[in-house]
Amino acid sequence: MAITINDSVQATKFLYRATFGPKHGDVEKLLDFNGGIDGWFEDQFSRQNMHLNLARKVAEDTGEPLNESARMSAWWQRSLTGGDQLRQRVAFALSQVFVVSNNGGPGGEGLASYYDVLVRNAFSRFDELLKAVTLHPAMGQFLTLAGSRAHNEQNNTFPDENYAREVMQLFSIGLWQLNINGQPKLDNQGKPIPAYSQQDVEELSRALTGWRKDKDADGKDSNTKSMVNNPDWHDEGAKSVLGVDFPAGQSASDDLDMAIELLYQHPNTPVFISRLLIQRLTISNPRRDYIERVARVFIDDGAGVRGNMKAVIKAILLDEDLLEGRAMADHQNFGSNPRNFGKVKEPVIAMTNFCRALNVKSNDSRRWWDFPGLQNNFGQAPLQAPSVFNFYEPDYAPKGEIANKELTAPEFNIHTMDSMRRISNAMWGLILSHRYTQLKQWTWDRTPLENRVDDPERYMEWINERIFFGLMSDELHHYLENLLIEMTDKNIGTDRRTFATLFAIQCSPDFRCQE
Repeated sequence: MAITINDSVQATKFLYRATFGPKHGDVEKLLDFNGGIDGWFEDQFSRQNMHLNLARKVAEDTGEPLNESARMSAWWQRSLTGGDQLRQRVAFALSQVFVVSNNGGPGGEGLASYYDVLVRNAFSRFDELLKAVTLHPAMGQFLTLAGSRAHNEQNNTFPDENYAREVMQLFSIGLWQLNINGQPKLDNQGKPIPAYSQQDVEELSRALTGWRKDKDADGKDSNTKSMVNNPDWHDEGAKSVLGVDFPAGQSASDDLDMAIELLYQHPNTPVFISRLLIQRLTISNPRRDYIERVARVFIDDGAGVRGNMKAVIKAILLDEDLLEGRAMADHQNFGSNPRNFGKVKEPVIAMTNFCRALNVKSNDSRRWWDFPGLQNNFGQAPLQAPSVFNFYEPDYAPKGEIANKELTAPEFNIHTMDSMRRISNAMWGLILSHRYTQLKQWTWDRTPLENRVDDPERYMEWINERIFFGLMSDELHHYLENLLIEMTDKNIGTDRRTFATLFAIQCSPDFRCQE
């Protein structure tokens, strides 16, 4: 049973999970919101800021093509300044489940349009989301569904199996049959039971034949309109997928609707999708009870609706395990150290948290340039994954203590020594940006820190209030305060004192981990 938010600590932790990071005043607004946490959710559900229209405006205002630079500009503006923070945060999580990438996908316009599918359907029903994802031309191009045709014996061609395989493996049911709590079902020999077979892939690929990109007004293939079917390309024969018979003579639309319904109703889908979203939003190693509670809400939102994403997201963010701070794994004893609870932040999330805390602004009134260089420096950027398997796999576990305890830490897959150096360098650039004036750079107001740097106690109060929102540990507080006092005693200037403390903050476990 989900519980409510009733104090500033809970509210702060909630906002780190539900948004791209709190800004000054957000915690108080949440606690004082009319209608409480339910009212906050309803308000967020009603807000919606799209990316394609903003990317098009950037291109128009700058006289540049709608390329990846314009798309990233729209992403930064929506993520850092948008009032629909929950929707944008969930869309980013969904983009790492229903992966489409510029590595094999379309350019900026098509990707911005695809991201809008995730934004628009973040709180719809899961089958509606899955169908919209399936029919978007970006997905059609990335996983080669567009142009897939029925078997032609004369030309020795076959339906493309790419999307059929990935829609089962990654977007709905997963590789193995699952219990409601996420544990794999086992056969008589104690081995996991596959959720589908190669025969199912082949049959589903037949059901998904016949789709192509629509045409724009200029007659070119559209990267923004939903795909349309070509009856001549569709395999109208009978099929059998996952034990369900598809009658002969059905159209491409009929077969697609049956396929979506089949995956939507599959007993694996609620638990498989719930676990992925839990990992992306809240915690890397959820307890089995947590997974089961969310999966049951996916099955039935309390009003008989399956796959209600509003209810699922709410269940994920308001689960009792989070708000009561319970241990992350059923089979391990992690003691009482609160740092054992939560997850390592994705590099992009760490950056957005820092930007929103410092109230970073773009120097270019027309757009947000990708000043941090996400893909090059952070190892990830929205819709730029190296493959359909995202930037990391959900079961990745680095060697050592985490792997030995049979836990996962997906984000560590891109936290290499080199990426840590690059991330810290990019964070350093952000810290220095308070004095930057070039159009392609960002900036923030350092005045509050300058006014407090000679008073360590007031300085630390501001840091804890504006960057950690009250969550800074005593250990980090003492370390930073002593560092500041030591540098002050050595007559080190304002610049170096503020730079040093902020750099230490972005390196700290307090900042890089999400409780």
